[in-house]
Amino acid sequence: MKPISSVTKVDQVRQAILELIFSGGLLPGQRLVEANLAKDFCVSQATVNAALQDLHNQGVVTKILNRSSNVSRYTASEINKLFAVRTVLEPMASAEASRQLTREGIRSLAEQVDNMRRAARAEDVPRFCLADYTFHQKIYRLTRNSFLIQACQAIAAAPFAYLLCDCQGALPTDYAGLAEDHEQVILALETSPEAAAQVTLERIESWRSHSVRALEALAEGSVQHAVA
Repeated sequence: MKPISSVTKVDQVRQAILELIFSGGLLPGQRLVEANLAKDFCVSQATVNAALQDLHNQGVVTKILNRSSNVSRYTASEINKLFAVRTVLEPMASAEASRQLTREGIRSLAEQVDNMRRAARAEDVPRFCLADYTFHQKIYRLTRNSFLIQACQAIAAAPFAYLLCDCQGALPTDYAGLAEDHEQVILALETSPEAAAQVTLERIESWRSHSVRALEALAEGSVQHAVA
């Protein structure tokens, strides 16, 4: 018998909205009108509402009850604080995922790394971001700890937070190298919980430092341009 897909309409709408954000089709602060999205995606408003609520819980969308939903907008300072929380939660998640790791779990993570490599070669930043986002989501779920999953979901925007910072385009970085960083996380997961936590912490701190420096440089360049 043909397997039944576990991907729901809510999942599909959530991914479609993420792709629009990653591609610049939706910008930081932009209002999201549920009726329009429902029409565009050919789904009910209830489905769109559920997808937006998920993204709100992840910090990607700011949803105000009975008022409006907007793409979240972060300052560089807020991104720094977001990464500070991430350096605590994600190493913990990686350690627990290592304890619960299965062959299927390894395969699913490796699939996302392959997606990152292909996106890096094609210079397709939106696809890279989607694979990066999915990679971390899978690690959270591998922990099998509902409380840890919920806590990590709240910082799900961290891997691509610079896109929510009024940053036009991608930060200058080696995306191929970043894909290999994720491969190192998989190898650490297979080694031990301690190795998984340590490698994850090192990778997050490195990207945090890079992101903050790049955003500060962009902001400084914008100010100089405005003065000129």
